[in-house]
Amino acid sequence: MPAAQQYKKPTIGVSACLLGNQVRFDGGHKNNKYITGTLKKHMDLVPVCPETEIGLGIPRPPIQLRLVDSRIRLVVSKSPDIDLTDRMEGYAAQKTRQLGELDGFIFKKDSPSCGVYRVPVVINKEGYRSKDGVGVFAKKFLEAYPLIPVEEEGRLNDHVLRENFFERVFSYRRWKEMLSTANTVQGLMDFHGRHKLLLMARGSTYYSELGRLVAASSSHNLSEQQAKYIQQFMQTMSRKTCRGQQVNVMMHILGHMKKMLTTEDKKELLSVFEAYRNSHLPLITPITLLRHHVRSIARPYLSRQHYLEPYPEDLALRSFI
Repeated sequence: MPAAQQYKKPTIGVSACLLGNQVRFDGGHKNNKYITGTLKKHMDLVPVCPETEIGLGIPRPPIQLRLVDSRIRLVVSKSPDIDLTDRMEGYAAQKTRQLGELDGFIFKKDSPSCGVYRVPVVINKEGYRSKDGVGVFAKKFLEAYPLIPVEEEGRLNDHVLRENFFERVFSYRRWKEMLSTANTVQGLMDFHGRHKLLLMARGSTYYSELGRLVAASSSHNLSEQQAKYIQQFMQTMSRKTCRGQQVNVMMHILGHMKKMLTTEDKKELLSVFEAYRNSHLPLITPITLLRHHVRSIARPYLSRQHYLEPYPEDLALRSFI
């Protein structure tokens, strides 16, 4: 069976305060026990604190995003004439060049340097705020590496978003492993085939759409087709799944095994699928039962599917969705 453990640990960038580093403006931290506990066992974590790395002290005055002459600027909160935008953007341009080998990044939410979604922006002298900003450093990172999966630590509390993020991280890690060990048309075909069910869990058409890029690949245009493929692949993987789509994939797996299963085995699987569909069971329950049967009947097509184990099992992400 495919096992995420057979690959090198992913390397994840993390806002340093989330790792317990005392780098916040007040000298404190925002240690995230899930990141420093569970994730640290399975990933190499690279701390990044843009604010201290551009030379701001600890402690230091708070900073914020502010709308100035139709442009969003990074300024000191109580002294908005002190504009740090150019300094942060210059640092970000240099720092991001050092981070291209990352497999993912977890940013601090609401941070004017690191926030990704709905970062507060002061829009007038009265202090009114919109929540449509992006941290200056995070924005530069996203522009430089649109393929690298990113998430905010707050959103990781949503189990569906957490599952989606780590499926993308480990898929992207496998992509880079393929490029380094089997950078051929056959390697691309194999990668695509092993991710079939993960793609189908996003919708019924995505595997076929990506398959057309694979079919059009040759030794003469491989790099071009790979670039198109991984862009579309990562966009597809960013789509959230739902219980109905997961059940469709599980029924697909059952269809490949039904002639080798007993009537009772099939009844049990269908019962568990329906219980999962109705939110009475987490995803790990039908997946565990399917893995048991796949091992028993030794079907190569199924045993090579990353859907059955997209990351180390003891991350236990599927126990909550």
